[in-house]
Amino acid sequence: MFTGDAGMWYHIAEIETAVRWKINTITIVNNNSGGNQTRNGYDHVYENQGLLRSSELWAFSEVDFAKIAEDLGAVGLRVGKPAELEPAMAHALAADRPVVIDVRTDPDILAPRVGS
Repeated sequence: MFTGDAGMWYHIAEIETAVRWKINTITIVNNNSGGNQTRNGYDHVYENQGLLRSSELWAFSEVDFAKIAEDLGAVGLRVGKPAELEPAMAHALAADRPVVIDVRTDPDILAPRVGS
């Protein structure tokens, strides 16, 4: 599964279930400490003026999902650089239990807005 950190909060219980039922899953989390892909919407609606405190609508506290995975009995791996992703995937594929790969990404990198 591939999810953002906002989505991971919806799926976190599934990691515990996978551990309990011995279902070897790999979950990759795009962790940028926020649901910042909604930022484009705010910028568009407010004509790039934004709200004084708009980040309160999409920013989260920094969370280490790899640590949470370990606490649930899964393998937790944290990736901070692109070169670390391939070895993390190799480790995940060889693991005999669920794996969460927490990929730290830059919150200022946004997907391009499509349309107007």
